[in-house]
Amino acid sequence: MKPRLWLALLCWLGSHIAAAAEVLHHDIKFKDKHYVLSIEMRVNGTMEQVYSILTDFNHFNTLNSSIKKSQLLFSNHNVATVEVTAEGCVLVFCKTIKQVQVVTELGNGKIDAITDPDESDMAFGETHWQLTVEGKSTNVKYSSDYVPKFWVPPVIGPAILKSRLLEEAQKTIHGIEARIKAGQVDGK
Repeated sequence: MKPRLWLALLCWLGSHIAAAAEVLHHDIKFKDKHYVLSIEMRVNGTMEQVYSILTDFNHFNTLNSSIKKSQLLFSNHNVATVEVTAEGCVLVFCKTIKQVQVVTELGNGKIDAITDPDESDMAFGETHWQLTVEGKSTNVKYSSDYVPKFWVPPVIGPAILKSRLLEEAQKTIHGIEARIKAGQVDGK
């Protein structure tokens, strides 16, 4: 292949890679049974598109293959109750995890979700989303604090679960961008 053709191919690949969804920063901690995540991501899509997907409660399974089912149970203006069922593994221990969350759309790209521990496999759960415009992309700040009710193997389990949580966040952010590229934004 001629050098100019190689250069053109590399430039083309570079422009497509740079536009892809990406994790910009992450911090995941385990302390006193709490898994605390702080992740900043960028998605190639408008804030309205990303927001629409994050509030398309019946279709979270299209974002991440670990999410087996999501269902809107109740909605009243900007508050919704959502049930999400996911499957995850730590080492050889696999678990189906159910969460029922009360989701509040706060406006200005902000969404909060509080887990109902009586209806969930989590003893505690809070999630906060903050979306902001960044040129032609959307900056997504995600923070969460979870305490699972289920057993996590001691010593190595928390380290592996932290790694899995980051993987799941990456899968989800790529799933959001894939839905935007496929034009699957208004699925409500």
